[in-house]
Amino acid sequence: MNKKFYINNRKALGKMMKDNSIAIIHSGILFASSADENYDFEVNRNFLYLTGINQEDVILMLVKGNNNVLEYLFLDENDEVYVKWNGAKLYPEEASKIGGFNEDDIYFTEEFKQLLHFILNPSRKNFNEIDTLYLDLERRTDLEYRNWVFQFKDRFLKDYPEIKIDNIYSKIVSLRQTKTSDEVEEIKKSVKTTKVGLEKVMENIKPGIYEYQAETYFDSYIKWDGNKPHSFKTICASGVNATILHYRDNNSLIKDGDLVLFDLGCHTNCYISDITRVYPANGKFNARQREVYNEVLNCNKKCIEFLKPGVTWKEYNDFANSLLIASMKKLGLIKKDKDFRKYYWHSIGHSIGLDTHDPSIYNRKFEEGMLTSVEPGIYIEEEGIGVRIEDDVLITKDGCINLSKDIIKEVDEIEAYMKENNIYLKK
Repeated sequence: MNKKFYINNRKALGKMMKDNSIAIIHSGILFASSADENYDFEVNRNFLYLTGINQEDVILMLVKGNNNVLEYLFLDENDEVYVKWNGAKLYPEEASKIGGFNEDDIYFTEEFKQLLHFILNPSRKNFNEIDTLYLDLERRTDLEYRNWVFQFKDRFLKDYPEIKIDNIYSKIVSLRQTKTSDEVEEIKKSVKTTKVGLEKVMENIKPGIYEYQAETYFDSYIKWDGNKPHSFKTICASGVNATILHYRDNNSLIKDGDLVLFDLGCHTNCYISDITRVYPANGKFNARQREVYNEVLNCNKKCIEFLKPGVTWKEYNDFANSLLIASMKKLGLIKKDKDFRKYYWHSIGHSIGLDTHDPSIYNRKFEEGMLTSVEPGIYIEEEGIGVRIEDDVLITKDGCINLSKDIIKEVDEIEAYMKENNIYLKK
């Protein structure tokens, strides 16, 4: 992404801040996975959106006074011994080039508390008296969830009880929800890689291998194609496992006659793809599998046609539910509408972007530049059939574009591709 993108994002956020306020956004920290190893670092996506910097323990501070916004960035100073063992972190000049910061406004982390105190000290005349601190206080369902920001908030309240703390999370989310053309291009790259990765799966899947073995064909391709990380842990679910929405074990033997559901994706510069496809292990759908699959596919295609600016999330979800209810009655699964939740228990989609489930404001209508998944499903545990078909869709001025339209999903196309290209089924 061009540094102008991050400059513009910070400008847009600055306009949303009230005068005489500070915003502090933190990149995140490393977490230990064992005595001598850390989990892979995952940057706070709101921080990344504003800076372009993907590094732990970096602080962005925006100070607004007299309708003017000052920017400060705080980086860890490179220690000579640390560099020899682990390699260098970003130097100020590198951070400046990435995020478009003035080098004079980049400090080392150890200077953060001192500069913050200087700005908040009412005896100083360099700034108007600050009365509001904005923090990125993302709430999670885990009531015990803690991170750097929540710990900082507790300390700050003790030191500066007179200053109001406000949550800036929803303001950043509202900006992130509408994507620029550059952001869409990054997502397209992820979708393209995912397309070929799924083709590798179709070319190699067969009865008699384990789910984790089938998964490796996707894993190896996304690594080969630019070392792209997974968007999330891949779901490879065969037979009845596909009726578990977030199946993660991926350790069952794939049997002849199984359908295998793949829910997967990768990310390019943290912009993700999220695709679901279902393939017959032996290359052919049986009559019942084909019947169920085509009902889900019909819902998928009609929901894509339904999407356009002005549609609400509720209208979108209700439309999908009505289609799936009709399908389940046609398939002989239910008689009463209310029983459809026995075979479908999630919503039709979610926002996508820097996160797989990109945060969004759900009472906001779809607008040009928003992206959503379209992922209807029918899960029949008693028949060992689970089908979900998911695409990534961009809302346009007059309708929408399916960014993953080139990832085949028609029954006849899947069977023809596997017949022609699967190295085991051709024998």
